[in-house]
Amino acid sequence: MHLQFLEIEREGDCRGAITYLVEQCPLNWREWNIRHMKQYSQLLTALFAMAAFASPLPAQEFNMLSLDEALRLSRENQPGLSAFDRTARAFEEAAVAAEQLPDFQLFGGVRNFPVTNGDAFSFNAERSTARFVGIGRRQTPGARRRADSARLLAEASAAETEREVFLRQIEREVLIAWTAVIEAQEQQAVLQNLIDQREARYFAAEANIPTGRSNAADAISARAEIAAIRAQIADALGAEAAGRAALSRWIGEAASRPLSGHLPVCRLQNRQLARTSIESHPLIELAQRRNSVADRATDVARGDRQPEWGWSVVYGNRAGGQSDLLGIELSIDLPFNRGRLQNRRVAQAGELAAASRARLEDRRRELLALLEQAMALFDAAEARLRTTAEETYPALRAAEQAQEARFEGGGGSLESVLIASDRTTRIALDLVEQRANVARASADLFFYTDECPS
Repeated sequence: MHLQFLEIEREGDCRGAITYLVEQCPLNWREWNIRHMKQYSQLLTALFAMAAFASPLPAQEFNMLSLDEALRLSRENQPGLSAFDRTARAFEEAAVAAEQLPDFQLFGGVRNFPVTNGDAFSFNAERSTARFVGIGRRQTPGARRRADSARLLAEASAAETEREVFLRQIEREVLIAWTAVIEAQEQQAVLQNLIDQREARYFAAEANIPTGRSNAADAISARAEIAAIRAQIADALGAEAAGRAALSRWIGEAASRPLSGHLPVCRLQNRQLARTSIESHPLIELAQRRNSVADRATDVARGDRQPEWGWSVVYGNRAGGQSDLLGIELSIDLPFNRGRLQNRRVAQAGELAAASRARLEDRRRELLALLEQAMALFDAAEARLRTTAEETYPALRAAEQAQEARFEGGGGSLESVLIASDRTTRIALDLVEQRANVARASADLFFYTDECPS
């Protein structure tokens, strides 16, 4: 799997880190010019202030967890994957057994033993009384045994394909949980940056009370807003913990390590080729394997139309000097009721095979529709992020800066500055969510196409 990453470099200088991030923009907008880059750099300076929380030490000294490592760990020591492996091996073992003839049967006893009149319970009283021992076996037709073995091998193949489906699902869940953690961390960064601004403005409001440019109500309002923002940070911390818990489901204790700050972004190079590649998706392959199982079950039902036969050899020892006896017996099924028995079972198996083929076609249509939906959601998330980053945020940030400059110049009011700051912060939080939406849509694209070109 190849993943294209949006990288957040953890440098001592936050602005330098964000500038690098912009140069590695996940949307890879080729039409961006230097002016857009500068705007987006200013935008993300506030948005990802948390990128500076680490010192300039190398990532390995923090034992940071990369996304590639998380995906690798999710494939290791995974009981669900092991269960499919063992199920496949179980069917393979059963297939070997199914192709063998039944075991021999050893039997023995006494025949024509008197139990009434004066000769009761006397072994020597009757000439026909004999002790016997014999061996025999049912001869299951080879075609039936081979058909049953083939059906079990098809079940093993289906179990192996189910493993691939489950593995693809695990990787998608890891990508989504990873995105949830990064999104929550970025929300905390935006909100903490807002608290820093609010605290500065709170002190400014207190300082300007004697001059009449602000009043006590302004200071109280700023302090109340700081408390509300701290509550939002608590929510973001809870979301981060929930994301790490979801991640730990697949990678265990490694989920508690600091994340390297990468968001996965998949961009399809050829969408028509991606649509065609649906045919090789594990879910389609699984449906095809189920078709094979149903076809082999039909072969087994047809094999049941062949009568089974058996044989036995018996040796009898008679008392009183009578000659010993040797008996040979043959038995064979008589399918007189084939029309209502064996033929009905063949018809049942045929209908189940036809139903399996119908489910295959339905699954193919479903996956194509889900792929189209995933591509549409990715396009919408990417377009919305582009519009917000290029137009909405720069405009609101400029308005906020104008209000700040006016207030610092002796005009305007602190309330106007706070209102402008609130609008900018809401958009900054929207950008965090929109970036995460792009990553989540990417996880779906990967699930359906296994394509994340670098």
